[in-house]
Amino acid sequence: MSLEFRSLQPQEYLRKHIEAGSRPDGRKLTERRPISISSGHIKSADGSSIVRQGNTTVVCGIKLELAKPTAENPEQGFIVPNVTIPAMCNPGFKSGPPSAEAQALSTFIKEVISSSGCVDLRDLCPVAGRSAWVLYLDVICLDHDGNLRDAAVAALMAALGSLKLPTVVFDSEMEQISVTKDLSCLPMNSRAVSCSFCVFDQDLVADPTWEEETNAQSAVTLVILDSGDICLTEQTGASALSGDTFQTAVSCAANQAKEIQRALDSLR
Repeated sequence: MSLEFRSLQPQEYLRKHIEAGSRPDGRKLTERRPISISSGHIKSADGSSIVRQGNTTVVCGIKLELAKPTAENPEQGFIVPNVTIPAMCNPGFKSGPPSAEAQALSTFIKEVISSSGCVDLRDLCPVAGRSAWVLYLDVICLDHDGNLRDAAVAALMAALGSLKLPTVVFDSEMEQISVTKDLSCLPMNSRAVSCSFCVFDQDLVADPTWEEETNAQSAVTLVILDSGDICLTEQTGASALSGDTFQTAVSCAANQAKEIQRALDSLR
């Protein structure tokens, strides 16, 4: 099929590939792109990671700050995620205020943290009612060739796994708080991975590229814990998934999650 046909009729171009059981980059329909994960290499951050998923690259950095916990939750700290998708990462984005996709992805990351229970916010409060850690979590896309969700969640988990918290000491007599250089790893109760699919006429396409995402009828993302349980499901698009298609997505995601978990395991 010619490049002109691909440019003028992108949906039909992709549909013909999918009907033949393959994709423009040579992958099978449910085959993921290779993923590589590294962590702890950004020295200016307290925790960090870099994820490369095909031609999609995401960086996650965490900065720590002490603050006073709220009166409503005096024994809990805070996690504040923010996603940035700069214009340089893809021609489809422009400079200026955060795009709708960046805002949606920030909300998604917040939901992953909450639904997975990966971090107990009480572990971020060394002195109840007086001192709590704020984790400012920045996810920045360097190259966007589709499926930022899976890359962002992998980067989140890798960065949290690399984070070390300084020891906070409270002097009750002087009522002073001090921070020592003694570091301890952030306790993690679970680890989540995201597996996303685009849907073309009920055919699932795993780990979609930018071209596939922008021409798909709908999409589904499953967030799976290391226990194998699904903690979050999100569907978008105008076309609803059939029960059979959704069950196929669940089965594929269960297998693919193991691949991403192995990549995270290699960091330990």
